[in-house]
Amino acid sequence: MSHSEVFTNTINYMKNFFKLFAVALFSILPLAGCQSGDNEGVAPTIEIVALKSTANTISFRVTATDAAECAYLIYDGDIVSVADVFANGTAVEQSGVVEVDNLKAETTYYVVAAARNAHGEVLSNTLSMTTSAQGGGNNGGNDDGNFELPDIEGVENIVIEKTKDGRWYEPYNYYVTFVRDNGDRIILDFYTLDETMSQYFPYGQYTFATNMRPYTIHSETSGYIPAGKSADGEGYLFTDGYVTVDVVNGYYAIYMMLTYEEDGVSKSIQGYYNGILSGASVPEGDDNGSEELIEVLEVGSTSFRFRINAEEGQYWRCSVVDKRIYDQVESNPGAWVVTYGFMLSGTLEFNWENGKECEYVTGYMMNVSSSTDYLILAALMDYSEGQENSLLGGVEVVQIRTNAEAEGVGSVDMTIKEVGVNDITLDCIFGDNVWCCYVAMMETENLQEIKDGKYAMAGYDSYEECMLSLIPSLSHDFMRQFVESQYDYKWDGLKYGTSYTPCIKVVDMNNGATYVELDPFTTK
Repeated sequence: MSHSEVFTNTINYMKNFFKLFAVALFSILPLAGCQSGDNEGVAPTIEIVALKSTANTISFRVTATDAAECAYLIYDGDIVSVADVFANGTAVEQSGVVEVDNLKAETTYYVVAAARNAHGEVLSNTLSMTTSAQGGGNNGGNDDGNFELPDIEGVENIVIEKTKDGRWYEPYNYYVTFVRDNGDRIILDFYTLDETMSQYFPYGQYTFATNMRPYTIHSETSGYIPAGKSADGEGYLFTDGYVTVDVVNGYYAIYMMLTYEEDGVSKSIQGYYNGILSGASVPEGDDNGSEELIEVLEVGSTSFRFRINAEEGQYWRCSVVDKRIYDQVESNPGAWVVTYGFMLSGTLEFNWENGKECEYVTGYMMNVSSSTDYLILAALMDYSEGQENSLLGGVEVVQIRTNAEAEGVGSVDMTIKEVGVNDITLDCIFGDNVWCCYVAMMETENLQEIKDGKYAMAGYDSYEECMLSLIPSLSHDFMRQFVESQYDYKWDGLKYGTSYTPCIKVVDMNNGATYVELDPFTTK
């Protein structure tokens, strides 16, 4: 392959690469716009449902529609008005879970909420909630995060033991199975926020629908499967209900109220689960007190060190990827780790250094560029028979940025002596302290796109940092042949009538780097 063919392929890739960043950047702008209500001229509605109580806290769910403002009030049980709630209460979102803390043990509290808009105002139903004795007594406040489910006529209280088979199928589509203590399965197909890229399960309330909008559960692919039956035609689709998602004690807290029809009879169940979600990461900032799986030890310009803190005998998958590549494929952590991660076990420390082979993975060459964002992804794996690619829990994702290269002192003197139809003749003279030189003949038009701001979209702080990082990856054996001074060297394979800019990265004996850019020339 000629110089021009290699350069053309490379520059075309780079041109598309930076266009992808532009598309990604501008595609998120409409998300900042406001949406007008679909039900103008309608008075609001509001309802509250008790969820749990501990010795010092109570929590309840608020559901309102068409409300401009919502608030709740903890009061003594006397008659209150909408004005009382807004004057003495606490503002709250239209839908969500509210937890009130610093309460007295063994005390009854009354809760009411109100909503209003330009067309009316309304009070909710009233709740009477009693805190438990100090130290527990009704499962409220136990270390496992469980709580006593409220008794609701016609609703069966269930115990959820675990989750399994959690998978992200698209950036916003999460499919998971909840398992009851009797072996029955609850399969839910959630649609979340696509801008989260599915790393974490967004908080809030999910309701049933046939669309794929955020905060919905797809009613045609979610259902109740009794133990011993398969999901193929032997279960029951959910017809109504909702699921709220929160975090308690550093783990997901899931409350569900679900309705399905069995042999013409409508049945409702409610349950609560506080633990890991198969295939979903524990949200950032919610520390459950355990040691982080990924621990970054040191970051340099072309290397970094990190440790996987797994226990002896624990299997895990890990992957390291340039964030630009990860963002281009629009993947998600679970799919990426299962597809590209290498399987190892126990605690291991990695010295990830550019151009070196990974000591734990035979034949795997590590790649690290300066001033570049990298993602380290790791997840514990179920290594039991037949479950080798099943995640035990969420995927931990850590982002690091390598340092800029140290300023170099290497020098090079390149002079173009003659320009032809598809070649040039040049002299390339190195200074005494040059260890390596990378040369790229880049089409000036494509280079200008990078210079005009595409470097920032690619995550670099400056144009020079971008070029120092990219030139080696654009180079190949033919481009690195100047290991000593050259005279009357002929570089052929260039395109006719095209402007090129010689771009040079010089590395000195101390691994310091210098970027040199010559004046453009145009083939005749």
